[in-house]
Amino acid sequence: MGKDGKAKEAKGKGKQAASSSDDAGGGKGGKGKGKGGKGGDDLGTCTYVKARHILCEKQGKINEAYKKLQDGWLDNGDKVPPAEFAKIAQEYSECPSGKKGGDLGWFPRGKMAGPFQDVAFNTPVGATSAPFKSTHGYHFILCEGRKN
Repeated sequence: MGKDGKAKEAKGKGKQAASSSDDAGGGKGGKGKGKGGKGGDDLGTCTYVKARHILCEKQGKINEAYKKLQDGWLDNGDKVPPAEFAKIAQEYSECPSGKKGGDLGWFPRGKMAGPFQDVAFNTPVGATSAPFKSTHGYHFILCEGRKN
């Protein structure tokens, strides 16, 4: 990905890029599982999202991690299983959440800043976003659920 070359541009199959965000941290947990927006009905309108992410300081490292997901699942049109995403997060993520497989838990709208929130709340349940740049480095997100 070039410097902001894909910013705010939809990439199909639920992938989306953005140009900056806040550091990702876990929010308060909620009850139950998100209702999921496979049809996109609640994309951008839900109150809580459950997500995992990978954060790397260097673009080359995030691209290497993302390529593992592309080679194993995304290029085939498959969704990345959370357990597999967690393995990649433990290996690559430089965020403290990486030790927990990148799990951020449930967090409300307003907890994460700007584009990190936009990507998290606009990525369909089960989909993985494209890598994007934030003030803390480079991320990509796996959305695991959403609820109101």
